[in-house]
Amino acid sequence: MGSDSLIVGAGPAGLLAAKEIASSGFSVKILEEHSRVGVPSHCSGLVSVEGLRRIGVETSEKFIQNEIVGGRIYSPDGQCINIRDTRPRAYVVDRVALDQHLAEIAIDAGAKIVLGKRVEKLTLSEGRVTGASGAGWTEEARLVVDAEGSSRRLSRDAGLLNSKQAPLLGVNTEIICEIDPTMVEVWFGEQTAPGFFAWVIPTSDKQARVGLATREGDPTKLLDRFVKRRFNAITRSPPRAGQVLVDGPISKTSFPGLLLVGDAAGHVKPTTGGGVVLGGLCAIEAGKTAAKALESSDFSQRSLGKYDEVWRKLYGSEFRSMQTLRNLADRISDERINRLFRTFQNAGLGDRVNDLVAEGDMDMQEGVIRRALSEPRIVKAAIGGLGRLAIAEFRDLVNL
Repeated sequence: MGSDSLIVGAGPAGLLAAKEIASSGFSVKILEEHSRVGVPSHCSGLVSVEGLRRIGVETSEKFIQNEIVGGRIYSPDGQCINIRDTRPRAYVVDRVALDQHLAEIAIDAGAKIVLGKRVEKLTLSEGRVTGASGAGWTEEARLVVDAEGSSRRLSRDAGLLNSKQAPLLGVNTEIICEIDPTMVEVWFGEQTAPGFFAWVIPTSDKQARVGLATREGDPTKLLDRFVKRRFNAITRSPPRAGQVLVDGPISKTSFPGLLLVGDAAGHVKPTTGGGVVLGGLCAIEAGKTAAKALESSDFSQRSLGKYDEVWRKLYGSEFRSMQTLRNLADRISDERINRLFRTFQNAGLGDRVNDLVAEGDMDMQEGVIRRALSEPRIVKAAIGGLGRLAIAEFRDLVNL
């Protein structure tokens, strides 16, 4: 007899969905292909203070390495805008330890984790997903949650998806350095990180996690060049590579017998590539939908499609606003970014930008985007940097 539900993948989204289902009294089996939860880690490990609270995770020294109060944003030509709050806005976390903490929560709720078990394909019967299989084994389940990550291999191979994603290539490393432990750094520029940005996240005053994502070129070579430029150093830990998703949610995340969560669903912030919080929040909704379906024994599209309806109602506008901003950023040249920074500095808007970000939300970014585009001084400066047409298009897309 199979489990009530199978979860493919023991990342944050899969674990949060599992906890939600198990808490409702249903049997949950999580299949994780690696021998340890959280390993290997590809994440930069910056999570908002509000975000952890939203997904129901209490802070713990087991996984929190540092507190961040602000950041420095650098233009391609080296101009800098400082943003600093009076309170911690984000935690630097050890993602391996965080994932293992989430695994303990799921287990405490009644879920079972099976390590070293790679799912090769989803099994289907009469148009419905009924389990999963691998080398020499098959697991049946009344419902499956696909939390496999950004590849979406299982859903594509099952003929459920034909979406073409274009993930960026990301890479992270650790370096020893002297650094302000309270401030992260973001560096823009086509020579630094084509199509995205580089980041510096201090884990202490003597160590930082440094990385970047790029749409082209060799990310490791770009990383080495950035580390040399920023720290005048080349010594680093072995880099960890991964994919960074910036295309937003896929069009459909529910199918008969199957729900997609986390990176597999595209529940990742298009502006930063971060997926722990929004992906986790949507996964919790998936768990609630799954529990209702298990209770009624209704695994039809009509039943499980409630998941799509709920997450779109709760977070759809957030994803759309961030996607609009990402699309605009992708079209802006280095020259225009430099001009935008100069315009903001000359207009004396540094303090107002700082206030807006301090008042804003790292995860739910629509509010701060709308407030910024509603302020005449900011709009005027943005037009001076980016051009009237770009700003008018952006305001139209976010319905301002």
